[in-house]
Amino acid sequence: MGDSRRFDLFAKVIRNNFPVDRYSIVADVAGGKGYLQTALRSYGYEVITFDQRRKKQNKPGKFKYQYRWFNSTVNKEFDLLVGMHPDEATDVIIIEAARRNVPFVICPCCVKPCAEIYWGKHSYLDWIVHLKKLARRHGFSITESILKMNGKNIVLIGRKSKII
Repeated sequence: MGDSRRFDLFAKVIRNNFPVDRYSIVADVAGGKGYLQTALRSYGYEVITFDQRRKKQNKPGKFKYQYRWFNSTVNKEFDLLVGMHPDEATDVIIIEAARRNVPFVICPCCVKPCAEIYWGKHSYLDWIVHLKKLARRHGFSITESILKMNGKNIVLIGRKSKII
């Protein structure tokens, strides 16, 4: 099992880099039961969790969940795309963020390419290097953060590069 603190720690990274007053509408891609949504909502974000699997936690209130893949057919505008251990949605988040011209925050876990062919070694660190290159190719500058938790904890933060 993953570190139970991961959702709160990841939400803090998001809050520290993308203030809610400017980035209020968030897509939580491959969000599983929606625990990240709960953590982000506590900071005031409006969040929709996307996951094809029906694993929504039973949370009353404003919980928003869509049982589907997140891709270009999702006809909603977002200020930010995020994914905490999003498996095969990791490269999809980067490509969709570029297409939508919004930033992204991802904490990759396993090597599961989906949107683009990946010929590299199936090691975590090689996957991280690939994701950074993919993001840069799509016009993002990348910063890294490390979550103080057990397990896969590298966070990639992508912002559109400013052209001078």
